[in-house]
Amino acid sequence: MKRLYKIGLLIVLYNFSISCNAQTKEINKTTIKSQSVGGAFENSEFTYYGIPKSISSTDTSTGWNQNGQKILLTGTVYQIDGKTSAPDVLLYYYHTNTNGRYLHKTEEKRSMPPNELGQTHGYIRGWVKTDSTGKYYIYTVKPGSYPNFDEPAHVHITVKEPNDINEYYIDDFVFDDDKLLTSAKRNRLENRCGSGVLRLVQKDELQIGERNIILGLNIPDYP
Repeated sequence: MKRLYKIGLLIVLYNFSISCNAQTKEINKTTIKSQSVGGAFENSEFTYYGIPKSISSTDTSTGWNQNGQKILLTGTVYQIDGKTSAPDVLLYYYHTNTNGRYLHKTEEKRSMPPNELGQTHGYIRGWVKTDSTGKYYIYTVKPGSYPNFDEPAHVHITVKEPNDINEYYIDDFVFDDDKLLTSAKRNRLENRCGSGVLRLVQKDELQIGERNIILGLNIPDYP
């Protein structure tokens, strides 16, 4: 009887071990998948550098005081169904100055010092968090294109949803009237979370570009 009891106990322990290992592997798979949503992108950790404790749906960038065209980037963030508004979504943005450069300014609190590789998002950077209706508002200056004129002027955007999905990048804000935004470049756009091509509308001294964002749209491995 004791021998049968020991054999039975060993079988139970063996099955439990297999079950635990299977669960662990499944958890690891889930973790790996959640970390890979959207794919890796350069300097993703910069998203949180200097992030304030309190973030509202409206932000005015440190580039606002530059001489240049003032713009308002605004719109609504939606869930994957494209209909339900998404509150509390973090949007991190950064862009060049009007001369097309990412500069570090020690006097600016948001400014990012270059790392050992000389990489920086500069000082024109900030965060907004969508309001209860999914709205966001970014007041800034229209960026310049890179000095070598090989890319259209653009504003980089990273999204962090209020869940366990990792941050992911979406298509840059680009401007429809930009001569560097050629047909070939338009055809290469991935439309991550929808089109980032903006048609700016003049209102007094301000130009307004509206972009609605659909979370998960065209994002690889989105759950």
